[in-house]
Amino acid sequence: MNRFWQPVFEPLLAVLKPAHVIELGCGEGRNSRHLVRWCRQNGARLDMVDPMPEADLAPIAAKGQGTATLHALRSLDALPELPSADLVFVDGDHNWYTVYHELTAIWRRADESGREPPVLICHDTGWPYGRRDMYYDPDSIPDAYRHPWQRGPLSQPEKGIANSGINASLANAETEGGPRNGVRTAIEDALATRPAADMRVIWLPVLFGLGVIVPHSRLAGNAALSAFLDTLELSRPWRSLATLLEQRRVAGEAALLLQAELTTASAKPRVQSTGTRSAASSLPPGVIAALHHGTFKSSYRGRRMLLNPLDLANYLALLETVRPRTVFELGVFEGGRTLWLADTLSAMGVEPRIVGIDVKLPDGVSDPRIHLSQGSVLELGAVLSSDLLNSLPHPFLVIEDSAHDALTSAAALSFFDPYLQSGDRIVVEDAIAAQMLSPDGSVSVAMGPAVAVEAFLARRGDDYAIDAESCDRFGYNATFNPNSWLLRR
Repeated sequence: MNRFWQPVFEPLLAVLKPAHVIELGCGEGRNSRHLVRWCRQNGARLDMVDPMPEADLAPIAAKGQGTATLHALRSLDALPELPSADLVFVDGDHNWYTVYHELTAIWRRADESGREPPVLICHDTGWPYGRRDMYYDPDSIPDAYRHPWQRGPLSQPEKGIANSGINASLANAETEGGPRNGVRTAIEDALATRPAADMRVIWLPVLFGLGVIVPHSRLAGNAALSAFLDTLELSRPWRSLATLLEQRRVAGEAALLLQAELTTASAKPRVQSTGTRSAASSLPPGVIAALHHGTFKSSYRGRRMLLNPLDLANYLALLETVRPRTVFELGVFEGGRTLWLADTLSAMGVEPRIVGIDVKLPDGVSDPRIHLSQGSVLELGAVLSSDLLNSLPHPFLVIEDSAHDALTSAAALSFFDPYLQSGDRIVVEDAIAAQMLSPDGSVSVAMGPAVAVEAFLARRGDDYAIDAESCDRFGYNATFNPNSWLLRR
């Protein structure tokens, strides 16, 4: 919230000149510090309301020198006791029930006092809580208004609870969207109880979303306020750009959290989450190096396929056993393996559908069995829609062979996890990179895909098994994908 201070809040305060400000939800007090200073300098009253702030707000309120008062109460308990204000910041419990009743209580208090309704600044009107409830204290929400919830991460492509993402420790509604769900839905429903032309509303689709709600009665005699609000209005192109940049920002924040999770996993002992399998390969370092060198010379139908002979045999056996109807190849390169997969399955009497995705697609691959799309594994939702994935025939075989870093492999595992059914397979290529780069051939410090696989199994190991037959066909983990041939149970 405090990141809006300089571009929005401070100039708004300057033209509104409120005598009384209420802040619902103070958090760590970052925005509170600005408000305390402004109110002290301008002789305004500030009421800070938060039953469980994340920081000690008493010293912050004390800097107001009598202008700021801290109320350790729930907003719905405090509002009936406070005088009607000129400006209210709404950033407390991010759910429909609380926000709807906060707004109606604020307007009712103004009506009782015979005063104009205050200007409202509402945070978290965008993703993730614009259309999804979150409960700091689920028991405080009446049963009729509380959605089924669980503590788990949120990811923009997922309407439910994701496998990785942000706000995993919070009590999030299990499903996004629908009636009486989320902050913006609450605001819209509350506004619907007012006369249609009562309020001017501006939505800013950045920094988790901000709603600025100004009664027209306050605009009538304040040209400076009207002019400032005009500067906040975004044209359609700028709104589209702001929305896109916000999506990228949130994705980047989620990626940093995931990277931290993977870094933590890499610091653990290199025993896999199954508790029985080491990530090390029995292949001697010299053999690994020789196989790696020869792999770069492998080709099919004139196109390099980068597949070592051990895993070529593993894939051949896997195709015969699973007979996948749909193969997802993340990382197509020149398309040699793509063509080999299509031809091999056809020779087995399987009508294949190969879905290849790469940031740069090869030229000249034209085959009705092969469907290539340009895209990033970090943004698979932009290429593979839920409708498409739900329409494709199983069994699935997913081959993650793209960037060979932990973040990308983890993104692929998390994306496909909800769509895999019992018997489907997913292979994360080149987890042996950790051993190849270890001076003594050990994996005391794993990296790249190996870390992603271990972190994924730590979360989802009950529903997945390591396909030991593929891993150990030529010796223990005698594959470039140690512990990374996975079976969906």
